[in-house]
Amino acid sequence: MSAKTVATWFGLIIIAVIVLFPIIWGLRTSFGPKSGSVELIPPFKDNYSPLIGRGLSSYIKNSLIVALVTAIITLCIALPGGYALGRLDFPGKKFGILLVVFPLLPPTALLVPLVTYMVKLGLYDTLYAVIIVNLVFNLPFAVWTLSSFISSIPKELEEAAAIDGCTTAGIFFKIVLPLVSLGIITITMFVFITAWNNYLYAYALTQSPDVRVLPMTILAFMGQYGIDYGGLCAAGMLALIPPIILFLVLQKHFVSGMTAGAVKG
Repeated sequence: MSAKTVATWFGLIIIAVIVLFPIIWGLRTSFGPKSGSVELIPPFKDNYSPLIGRGLSSYIKNSLIVALVTAIITLCIALPGGYALGRLDFPGKKFGILLVVFPLLPPTALLVPLVTYMVKLGLYDTLYAVIIVNLVFNLPFAVWTLSSFISSIPKELEEAAAIDGCTTAGIFFKIVLPLVSLGIITITMFVFITAWNNYLYAYALTQSPDVRVLPMTILAFMGQYGIDYGGLCAAGMLALIPPIILFLVLQKHFVSGMTAGAVKG
């Protein structure tokens, strides 16, 4: 084995340890007893069972609703938007680069007008408000990314379909969508995980316990007089499950999609 190979594996191991250590530490702490005793098999009931009494299932349901609805609506808008930006010529198209700039703006600077609008619309303290704001911040990136995928499709395929009598809608659904499936998967995962993990928007736009999302519940373990590290880590471990399952199922397509988007964009 060459020195270069040894150095590569050593570097990968170091990176893996750095990445996995917080997760392993959190998992161990989540199973640890509330007392200072050390047990070979930590009791499950100490940290995980009380979460049920805190209404955790309701918060998970709210987070799933926000993440899924945000991802679905984002795709429904971003697909035709990305097609228009990547294929059609229209006045102001050159300003499409602003779609990359907008997500870079600090969310805290935009939350005040967004909260004001939601109050005027009567949507404040509802999941609708959280979904709309998540949509606002994720849609520009989704449109820009999908336009890169669509731009990489040879125009000859669409022209050949048009010559054969296929309509514009038929070209979009039968030619374009199957060829940008990697981009669709990439955007779906990105938007879902972003909306699932977001705390700021939900905190600013909701007050009632009935519309709380999971990240708000996790931070509830950090009180004025102390921190319940066991409960905090237990809730955090449960919050990791949906994104990990989604990534494990779609990881091959996600990595391919990110690579394709980087090269073809």
